[in-house]
Amino acid sequence: DGAQADGGPEGAVPFTLPEGATSIEIRRDFSALKVVPKEDGESQDANFPPHLHAAIELFCHAGMPENARRCAAAVTNYLGVLREGPDGKNTNGMGQAAVCWECGHVGLPKNAGVKGEDAKCEGCGSDEQTNLIKVTQPDGTVVPWIEYKAPPETKPIP
Repeated sequence: DGAQADGGPEGAVPFTLPEGATSIEIRRDFSALKVVPKEDGESQDANFPPHLHAAIELFCHAGMPENARRCAAAVTNYLGVLREGPDGKNTNGMGQAAVCWECGHVGLPKNAGVKGEDAKCEGCGSDEQTNLIKVTQPDGTVVPWIEYKAPPETKPIP
């Protein structure tokens, strides 16, 4: 019948997943979220990921699957908010997001409104390896990052 004992086609080399391998869905629209290079020459680096689709691939190739998962989850949540619109129940944060290369977090920085060199990761607190994200529509219109925020704590009235 042309099959090997392991069920594969005759002559095929059995494939085994590398240790730590992961499977993450990276949708095509992830590439609309551009990574803004810093002015220190990052744009000249052939390995610099131009968008978050490439960033997730980079995390996977670098053996950082948790960072890839974290990044993909944040982008998926963001795209869901854009698709469905804010629900009117949660508090929303809006502005320019940043990606953290140390932990994979994508979202509004702790110090929102600053330049990319200074974006402080909301996930791990680092400002060493972050880049701002620019979301553009096909017509060039820039779209803000929108994410649900925890409501402010209310203090009991004495």
